[in-house]
Amino acid sequence: MRPRRADVVLAFVVGVPLLSLSVVVAVLSVPGFRAALLTGACLAAHAAVAYRRETWAFFVVAAAFAVQVAVTGLFLVLPSAALFPFAVYSCAAYGRRVPPVVVGLAGAGVAAARFATDSSVAAADLGPNPWLLFGLLAAVSVAAWGFGLYRRTQLAYVVLLRRRARDAAAQATAAERARIAREMHDVVAHALAVIVAQARGGRFAPARAKEILATIEETGRTALTDMRAAVGVLRASGEEGQAERRPLPGLADLLELVERTRSAGLPVKEVVRGTARPLGPSADLVAYRVVQEALTNTLKHAGPGAAGTVRLEWTDDVLRITVADTGGSAAPRGSEPGNGLAGMRERVNAVGGILDVRTKEAGGFVVEACLPYRT
Repeated sequence: MRPRRADVVLAFVVGVPLLSLSVVVAVLSVPGFRAALLTGACLAAHAAVAYRRETWAFFVVAAAFAVQVAVTGLFLVLPSAALFPFAVYSCAAYGRRVPPVVVGLAGAGVAAARFATDSSVAAADLGPNPWLLFGLLAAVSVAAWGFGLYRRTQLAYVVLLRRRARDAAAQATAAERARIAREMHDVVAHALAVIVAQARGGRFAPARAKEILATIEETGRTALTDMRAAVGVLRASGEEGQAERRPLPGLADLLELVERTRSAGLPVKEVVRGTARPLGPSADLVAYRVVQEALTNTLKHAGPGAAGTVRLEWTDDVLRITVADTGGSAAPRGSEPGNGLAGMRERVNAVGGILDVRTKEAGGFVVEACLPYRT
């Protein structure tokens, strides 16, 4: 239910019994014009409850009970007087903080003074002591104000949590978009590098056209499958969407990656040392992408006659991946817009690893990544 509608319902539910009883008490206690004045004041106070979240509604309630104080010192017998501490609470919680406590304390003083000087109170010999009455009314006003401030703090905390949730969702969305962008870059860049290399070779080896076209077809098909896997998180969940997806690649797919690179015309030597240990899904994917990006850069930049080496060293603490080539480079790799070395570094850092990219003195390029094992 909306807040305004809830306040209207509250005003009606509370107002019907309290206003009815207050009218009866007013008519029996002070008949005549003063009873009508008290009834109008109570009616205005109950109507203002429907707008209790507005500061002006509190002043309407305060004015209504000021009328009651002016009309009779016996105003405390009116059941509608219970609205005043409720109005103090509502104004402190939803409106302004200072006016409720100031008006409440001032009203307590005025009510106690009116009670002490009212002739009907003196004739009836009613208690309590005016100072005791002032203390009681002041305590009720301060307590209602304190509860209102507590509610105000709660509402502010809820708003803060919602803002943090929105910020976290926005950051998660941005991070997921960056992840998908990196995946798309890795998939597309490698596939296109292989296809371009094959097409370049086909110009000078027409006899191998059938083999080259088959390699291009297989590379394109694999790239499409990997792209579907990369953007699968954007699809609607369901059995059909899950059926189109396949697990993201890892170290188990390195042999296929190396073979595909060799078919593009780059001789690649694979060296594995040590005993394999569990990396974890994230680091496993990062290891594959590091090798893929490094081989893609070699295809694009190393030039004719270059050769590459992929070395996996399973040490006691980390998996050390080294991808080196013997080629040159017309431009520093990673310097042009859209290159994947920056994304590669982000991937490695995200799983607690270290990436080193350097040029060899004798010529060629080296990419070295150290990935920690899963603990």
